[in-house]
Amino acid sequence: MKNISLKIIILLLLGKSLHAQDKTAFGLSAIYNFPLQTVGAGFRIQMPVANRFALVPQIKYMPSFNNIHEAYGGINLHYFLINNTFSLGTRRVVNPKRPVIYLAAGVEYNRWINFKRTAQSEAKQNNVLPEAGLGLSGGWNFIRIFAEGKYNILWNESYGEVGVLFFPFNNRLQRKNNCPKP
Repeated sequence: MKNISLKIIILLLLGKSLHAQDKTAFGLSAIYNFPLQTVGAGFRIQMPVANRFALVPQIKYMPSFNNIHEAYGGINLHYFLINNTFSLGTRRVVNPKRPVIYLAAGVEYNRWINFKRTAQSEAKQNNVLPEAGLGLSGGWNFIRIFAEGKYNILWNESYGEVGVLFFPFNNRLQRKNNCPKP
């Protein structure tokens, strides 16, 4: 099962989209779980799959100094409500300074490392958790800031995530060089 998942992720990373203009991005984030008052860190890869969609595999870690020590691995689908691409003739062009607003939905595997029974009867040491949320990103061609609010549907928990996305494969912006005539 792990080999199949790894192969799918590699194929998605190597695949190219005919419609998407942004390239694959890598991100780091800080996470805060509001009801549990825990903090953590995350890593993600944002892969465009169509003009308004991106697949976002991610991992998150809540360190042991929190009351709940846990790790997550999952995937989200982002649907861009307001996108930063527009048509210019027959081409699609990215305007990185325009903000992006998106819906996020996905599923995560959760490993509760210091597991103990709680009032949350559905909680186990290993869990599969559906989530939904809303996000916003903005910035420049190679670096953008993002913020997300998400809701864990199974445990009725909300959390916020703030981070930075790096777009190392985006094309440099074309600038016209107007040289004076000699």
